[in-house]
Amino acid sequence: MAKTSIHFVPVKSGSEIHNLREKELDYVIKELTPNNEHWVDPRYEGQTLADIRKEIADRYQTHVGQKMQAKAAPIREAVIVIKPDTTMADLQLLAKQLEKEFGIKCIQLHIHRDEGFSKDNPDPSKLNLHAHFVADWTHANGTSLRLTPQDTSKMQTIGAECLKMERGSSSNVKHLNAVQYKEKKALENISSLRKLVYKSFLSQNAKNALYKKIDQLVEDLKADPMNIQLQQQVEQLTEKVTQLQADIERRKQQREQDQKTISALREENAQLRRNNEKNASFNENLRKENRDLKRKAYPERYVLPSFINVDATRIYKDKQGQCHIAMMFTGGSKEYSEKMSNEDFMAFKNGDLTKEEVIAKYYKPLIEGYIRREFSRPEKRSAALSLIENTIFDYMKLYASSTFVPSSNGDNNPRKRRNYDDIDDINEEERKGMAYK
Repeated sequence: MAKTSIHFVPVKSGSEIHNLREKELDYVIKELTPNNEHWVDPRYEGQTLADIRKEIADRYQTHVGQKMQAKAAPIREAVIVIKPDTTMADLQLLAKQLEKEFGIKCIQLHIHRDEGFSKDNPDPSKLNLHAHFVADWTHANGTSLRLTPQDTSKMQTIGAECLKMERGSSSNVKHLNAVQYKEKKALENISSLRKLVYKSFLSQNAKNALYKKIDQLVEDLKADPMNIQLQQQVEQLTEKVTQLQADIERRKQQREQDQKTISALREENAQLRRNNEKNASFNENLRKENRDLKRKAYPERYVLPSFINVDATRIYKDKQGQCHIAMMFTGGSKEYSEKMSNEDFMAFKNGDLTKEEVIAKYYKPLIEGYIRREFSRPEKRSAALSLIENTIFDYMKLYASSTFVPSSNGDNNPRKRRNYDDIDDINEEERKGMAYK
């Protein structure tokens, strides 16, 4: 027979979000979420836990004559192990018995049948079946209930009887709740993470950055050991380092394969050159074929980030014979016009330069400025990285985690800067004070 136990702890701020699945969790099997059940005691219908706490605090101040302490825990929560056939009626019976014996008033009951024991192995046949019991832990005057060790022991017996399960064994060892257990595991994971970073093929700078992040996580966990988000950060960082290891190995293999491909292409081109050296038309075809092979071998050199509207960008010659390029950002209406050399214009017309290469050549400072601004905003940094990956500006990923991103030569030119007002973070007063001659 399965065992069960009840251990109440102060309710966490994110309890309702977790219990009602208002936030996506990586260990939840979404297909099973409809099997969850929820019940609210009619006495607390329509109230959030914050509303209930305020009401308790008001009652406390009215009867005791002073404000309730901030560290008080008038609302508590227990996670109870259940069986596959445990019903909401079983839990309601338990709630009724706990209120009768100890004055513990049930606020909410939540049965979770959609959690796996491990996010790496979400096997539906191995579920973490449990219920959340959220309770009002106060007397009518707002003061907290006081339970003796004997009361706590009796509570375990009542729980086992109501849920038709075996009672957990009594123990003098301090009980670790789920959050405390995760904290302990997080600290163990940090130790393992340090070893993983040390043995990795990452550069020393990358290792130092990770060590700094790990040290900060340790300090944060010591300051707030109940913070589940910090524990999840440790897991995510471990997973990230493991992925980096695999990615580095994959890139090494890919680089070797690319070198073989490039060597084969060079040999093929060399043979073509020897065979067609005296024929001008064949040489021209060879040149174009070599250019196309290079574009296939290095496609990222001919791709721009999606925030550049390549299709809307115009390359043209005016009536006076001056060549121009007018670029637009995706979703924007403003054109950024630059003069082009006749040599580049003809190279574009002949197919020796792609439109993407021309844009990158003439708007490099402007585009880098946009990317630097996105990197300066932590909440947008990840999106910016994905935008430039495998593009002409892929090299700027090296500066994503650095506070210094080198500027191109054109960025310090006041004449150029005027066109960047809606790209860089320059306020109106700074723009008005900027010289333009």
